[in-house]
Amino acid sequence: MELQEIKLKNGSVLVSVTGYSGETDFYNMFDIIKEVLSPEHATYGVDSMCVDGSFRKEGLLVRMSSECVTDCCCFHYDEKNLSPEDCERIRGWIIQVTEELHNRYPR
Repeated sequence: MELQEIKLKNGSVLVSVTGYSGETDFYNMFDIIKEVLSPEHATYGVDSMCVDGSFRKEGLLVRMSSECVTDCCCFHYDEKNLSPEDCERIRGWIIQVTEELHNRYPR
């Protein structure tokens, strides 16, 4: 499993899950988020360009999509509005989800 973290100019963070892309991988990731993280809220939508969505856990919002600048499934969160502890918590969730994604659907 390889994660690529990109700090964007606007202060947010994009984390790409290398080797996973497209609708099927996104839906697998979404199901794992619901099952493993048990967020308070999780949703997704589909348009002609990509599948994207978000989940909220412990009051923290994390977005995800199947298309991004690296063409991988990715997570996105706004680091500038979070404490260092909140950022670490989100990174932990991302690692937990991607490890389970890799265990269930190895590449």
